Amino acid sequence: MDDKKKKIDLYLLSYILILIFFGIFFLFSKHDVGNDSSLSDWLINFSGGFVRRGIIGEISIFFSNIFSIELRDTIFLFQTIIFSTYYFLVYKFLKDILKRRFFLLAIFSPIFILHPVAEIEILGRKELFIFLIFLLYLFFDTEKKIVQIIFKIFLFPLAVLIWEPVIFFITYLIFIDLVIFKIKRIDKKFLFILLSYFFIFFTFLLIYLNPISADGFNLMKNFLKIKFDESCYMSCYFVGNQSQNSFFELLRENISKIKLSFILTYSWIIFIGFLPISILLKNTKFNDTFENIIIFSNFKNLFFPFLIIFLPSLILYLLMYDWARVVHVSYTFVLLTYFWMVKRNIIFINHQELSKNPINKISSKIFMLIFLVYCFGWNPKVVISDDIASKPIYATPYKFYKIFLKDKF
Repeated sequence: MDDKKKKIDLYLLSYILILIFFGIFFLFSKHDVGNDSSLSDWLINFSGGFVRRGIIGEISIFFSNIFSIELRDTIFLFQTIIFSTYYFLVYKFLKDILKRRFFLLAIFSPIFILHPVAEIEILGRKELFIFLIFLLYLFFDTEKKIVQIIFKIFLFPLAVLIWEPVIFFITYLIFIDLVIFKIKRIDKKFLFILLSYFFIFFTFLLIYLNPISADGFNLMKNFLKIKFDESCYMSCYFVGNQSQNSFFELLRENISKIKLSFILTYSWIIFIGFLPISILLKNTKFNDTFENIIIFSNFKNLFFPFLIIFLPSLILYLLMYDWARVVHVSYTFVLLTYFWMVKRNIIFINHQELSKNPINKISSKIFMLIFLVYCFGWNPKVVISDDIASKPIYATPYKFYKIFLKDKF
């Protein structure tokens, strides 16, 4: 078993290194593209006053000026560092877990770490910072006061400043706190935990109560044009243009684009993409030490508790057009939270019941075929109107060949 585990860990490392390799080259290939949507988000800055999502752009501009580097090159370097660090930490986080069949299907799901590399339009988005901060939180002893202070007062509010939709995923943090502090009823301990989120919600309110003015937006646009010869386009434009930035206006605008066919397609994407982790959740319950956790103690397994903490993210499907991005972010939070519980021995997995599932009864060769088709045979594209992509296991290397090698020799 140890040899098999080491071999699977080696495969996981190889897989992640391949993704990092392709990811860095794709980031490089698009960092000079004038209409790249992910890079436009990094152009938002505070030159016209406070604006949501502006902090990373401000930091990028600072280092660009200090080292006399082109702004887009600075952004590419930051994207590469954050992307590579996050993917390497994913490996460190998952490598020591005993790899059973459903674990493998969940980890290699095409809506997890493969998705941004297969769909380069979302590669380098600011969610990378969110994932990295959340994963770092899971690496530490979260019950320690110093960890709580650092993350609740500094890093989680920073995450809101970077990408404010993260507020819809705060339920995962609350769930983790309720579990790790073994909250069994509404008492002082419970209230202290809720109070610990004050700085996070305060930051969120600060963002929406202080929109950038029209004059400030024009200052930011002019600053980017004069200083860096950059246009404020796509994400940069929408964030600065407050008439398209209000919650209800975004809601009205996006609802008009939603069709029944999109809802049905993404219902299937979520069902199929989440299927392995859902089967695991249905066969998982809290260990005896954690079984009386408030709110979740009446459930026989973890499927409905995770469904409850997943539900707030559904709001984003009404506000965003790139639904695959929401699926990817949601799945990342679910999977990392679940395997954090595995690593901390918080849960009991009924492997005896799982062994009755057809996936665990088929031969290794048939399972490998299912594994390849499920994990590398499809992936959702970026926006709701796009078709489902096929064969990312082939399309990703071919994309690399077409960009960097074709007609070069």
